[in-house]
Order: sequence, then C-alpha cells, then structure tokens
Amino acid sequence: MAGAKPFVDNKIKQRKVLLFSKTYSPACNEVKAVLKKYGVMFPSYEVVEIEARQDCNQIENYFQVLCLTDRREVPQLFIGGKYVGGEKEIHLLQESGELKNLLVQSGALKTLF
Repeated sequence: MAGAKPFVDNKIKQRKVLLFSKTYSPACNEVKAVLKKYGVMFPSYEVVEIEARQDCNQIENYFQVLCLTDRREVPQLFIGGKYVGGEKEIHLLQESGELKNLLVQSGALKTLF
C-alpha cells in the first residue's frame, strides 16, 4: 500500500472531481454517464482506470483506509478533495440533487442547470 497512498492522494489533490474506476465495470460506467450528463470535463474531472495498474490491489486496499469503509471496489468518487462515495451513494446524491450542488461547490460546474 506504500506506493498506492501517494498516488491516490496526489490524484485527489490534482482534480476537482476524481473517479477511480475499472473500464469493464457496469457500475463505473453508470457513474461515468451520470457525470457526463452534468458536463463535467477535464481538467476539472478525471477518471483513473485502475485495473491495468500493478498496484490495483493496493489502491483498493487504501480505499478502505482513506474512505473509512469496508468496501474496496470501484467506483470511488471524490469531489473537492473529499470522498463522496461509491455507486449507491452517488445514485442517492443524484436523485436528491445534492450531487449537482457538490459539483458546483467544488468549482467543477459553474452554475446549476
């Protein structure tokens, strides 16, 4: 986990919206579609596909420490440097309208639409 921690921490600091994902995951693809709907784009937003990384397992282990959760799986979303949640939490935030508010507060979106 030693190499995963600085990698993950640096990525979170670099972007207003950061999604850790795996390309083949239906849950990750759903979350990507939600964020695309809001028009969040690079450089504010980045998707880090971890499945091809040699430290993928260590990154997933670090999620448990960083996010204070027992879940290691992706998607894992960070907005404004803070952990937002995985698939379930992201969908709940979207349904409540809070996801849009978080994106605006982070500066990733300029206005509510």
